[in-house]
Amino acid sequence: MSETVKRSRPPRTRRAEQAAQTRRRIVDAAADLFTDLGYSATTIEAIAGRADVAVETVYSRFRSKAGLLDAILGPAITGTADRRGFFDSPELVEVRACTDQRRQIRLLAHWSRTVLQRTARIHRILQTAAASDPKAAELQESDRASRRRGQATYIDMLMANGPLRLTHADATDTYAVLANPETYALLTEQQGRTPEQFEEWLADSLDRLLLP
Repeated sequence: MSETVKRSRPPRTRRAEQAAQTRRRIVDAAADLFTDLGYSATTIEAIAGRADVAVETVYSRFRSKAGLLDAILGPAITGTADRRGFFDSPELVEVRACTDQRRQIRLLAHWSRTVLQRTARIHRILQTAAASDPKAAELQESDRASRRRGQATYIDMLMANGPLRLTHADATDTYAVLANPETYALLTEQQGRTPEQFEEWLADSLDRLLLP
């Protein structure tokens, strides 16, 4: 009986891997087309054609273009295949373990820059999409709320090691204003700063505004 079970596992594993590969092809095709053609001009049919799958496959897995945006955004934020374990990332584990607030600020600035740099393309797409697609607008608002909750947790980490110049709410708002896709795009894409220069600016600003 155990031999029967063992023999039955490989096909299921292959099917799961094939399904994962199909999903990756669809998501990659959507990201490329949203970038090349624009969100509004990209159709589900075009995405299916680029990914070499049936249109019904795209709809059954993602339901809409906004669903595809969500599937692109999640891994871009975490740097992994899904959204689980965001606060268990080695970078944030290091921040939590650190007892020096100024060092924490530097670590947090690096983490935020990394995430903003990784998500810059999808946030540009999302901003355009939100103007014409109510579901994309809902996703944008959900993304903003999720980012602010994360930043509130960063402030918790800082306050665990001593007081700040601001209240928790004001400190979170300050972080949210400094470290968001719009500010990142302004300073890097429009003002020409490198991602590393943005990180340095962010760390210096957080240090000056938050720490006693």
